Amino acid sequence: MNFSKRSQFLKQAGLIVLLFLTVITPLKAAEYSIGETVFVAFPAANIKDDAFIIGKVTRVTEKGDYQVAVLDYVEGHDYGASCVPISKVADQDQGLGAGWELWQDTTKLDTQNLEYVVDKTSVLKLSYGKLYFVERNNVYIVFGRWKSDAPVLTVDRMTRAEREAKSAGLVGMEGAFELAKLHRSSYYGDFERPLMPYETIAPLNTALDAVFKQFSTDPELETLWRANPRNWDAISQSTKHYFLIEAIDKIVRDSGNQLYEEGIEQADVKSLESLKKKLTQLKR
Repeated sequence: MNFSKRSQFLKQAGLIVLLFLTVITPLKAAEYSIGETVFVAFPAANIKDDAFIIGKVTRVTEKGDYQVAVLDYVEGHDYGASCVPISKVADQDQGLGAGWELWQDTTKLDTQNLEYVVDKTSVLKLSYGKLYFVERNNVYIVFGRWKSDAPVLTVDRMTRAEREAKSAGLVGMEGAFELAKLHRSSYYGDFERPLMPYETIAPLNTALDAVFKQFSTDPELETLWRANPRNWDAISQSTKHYFLIEAIDKIVRDSGNQLYEEGIEQADVKSLESLKKKLTQLKR
C-alpha cells in the first residue's frame, strides 16, 4: 500500500465524521486472540512517513508480543527495525535465521513464506487504529493545505486542526499551527477578505516576531533551522521541530516575496523597514 493508497484506505475507513466527536488517547497494550485481525501502528514524527500493518494474529509469544500474518501494509517503510521475520516453512528452523534469510527486502512484507513478530505496544484494535491514523492524516492535510495557500482555509479550521493534533498525540504541532495562523491572518482580513499587499506588512512583522520568540525559547530549533545543509534525518525525529521548520520556511519565504508585490510602497515606512531588517536577520 503506497502513500496515495494509504490515504484512500484511511478515507474509506468510514470514520472521518467521528473525528470531531472522539478524542484519541493512547491505549494501553491490550490482549488479542489468535485469529483476530489487528492494526500494527508505526507513527512517524513527520506524519507523512506513518506506516502500519493490518494482520491476523497467529501466535502470542512468551513476552506477550504478537506474531501476525500480514493482510495489508504501507509500502516503502523499512520494517526491519520493528518486525522479526518468522519462517512458515515447516521443515525450516523456526528461529530467526531462516526468517531473515527469506526476508531480503525489509520494505516489503508480502513474502508468502513469512510471518512477523511485532511489539505488543504497537498493536491496536483494528477500528481504533484506523481512526487514530485517519485523524493524523486529516491534521497533515490541513497543514499541507496551508503550505500550498489553499484559498478556502479559515483560521478557525486551523484552530480545530490544532485541537485534533493534540488528541492524536501530535502536541508538538501546536507551535507550527500558531505560526501558520499568524501567516494566514497576514493575507486575509475580516470575512476572509484578501488583504492588499501593503496591508500585509504589519501582520507579517508580527509573524516574524513569533518566529524569533520560538528561537529564543528553543535554541536547538534555531540551530537546526539555520544549518546549511540541514540534517533532515535528525529534524524528522521531532514532530515539533519538523513542522516548526516547515512553517518558518514558508513565513520567511513569503515575507520576502511580499516586498516585490505591486503597491507595497503604500505600506508604513517603519513597518516596511522593520520587515526588511528581520528578513536580513533570518538569512541562512
